[in-house]
Amino acid sequence: MTRSANGKIDRVVWAAVRESRPLTLCLTNFVTVTDCANAVLAVGGSPVMSLDVDDARELAAVSASAVLNIGTVCPDQLAAMLGAGRAARAAGRPVVLDPVGAGATRVRMDACMRILDEVGPSIVRGNASEILALEAHSARRGVSRQRGVDADGSEARSEIENAARSLSERFGCVVAVSGETDVLAHGQMLSALTGGSELLTRVTGTGCMLSAVVACCAGALPDKLFSAAVAAMNAMKLAGAGAESKLGVPGSVGEFRYRLCDELAEIVSS
Repeated sequence: MTRSANGKIDRVVWAAVRESRPLTLCLTNFVTVTDCANAVLAVGGSPVMSLDVDDARELAAVSASAVLNIGTVCPDQLAAMLGAGRAARAAGRPVVLDPVGAGATRVRMDACMRILDEVGPSIVRGNASEILALEAHSARRGVSRQRGVDADGSEARSEIENAARSLSERFGCVVAVSGETDVLAHGQMLSALTGGSELLTRVTGTGCMLSAVVACCAGALPDKLFSAAVAAMNAMKLAGAGAESKLGVPGSVGEFRYRLCDELAEIVSS
């Protein structure tokens, strides 16, 4: 089923976020930590960040959800992610994995597979190249053509849908693939979202922000993870389109960056 990002916002999800103001633990990369915090605040959540292994584990036990982003992964951070992820899952909290650059290096792929195997995330949110790389590696077919942290745009829609379904079935999680058309899969459920803005690919951190917003929504509605992920990804597409439409100078990525959070806040509260 394909949905337009110009459709109605899922008011049930955003009402739940506003009511519960979910504490969202973000173990993310140092490039985008501020952007992730601001995105969670913009949609009505409460972000908390950590680097320490013990601190992250304690925070995960009391947070509504956690996002594990491997964008600048190192041994200490991976240890914190694994500890926090296990603590969150033991407490029944949703965990979101953002496999930044999965397939680009063995270190990144190994980190992702450890999180998938040892934590069992509730949602995996990545771009097409990252999801294809994870699915190929987990199926023991080798690593896909991933070369960096960005999708190369050559992936076929059917290929992405099949990879999302396969990874979802293998790990029992929601798989959310962002791109020109977002694809989400979980069990028999499949959804696609069109719309958005090409400028989302020209500002660093928008994918990381999206994963943090997905985690925030999941924390507010842990029993409706697919709906939470759809709502978060739809909101980001709408915010991207809205931010682009209000640029004083067309194509201005600097202005687009700061307008994005404004649009998120306006959309989810309207």
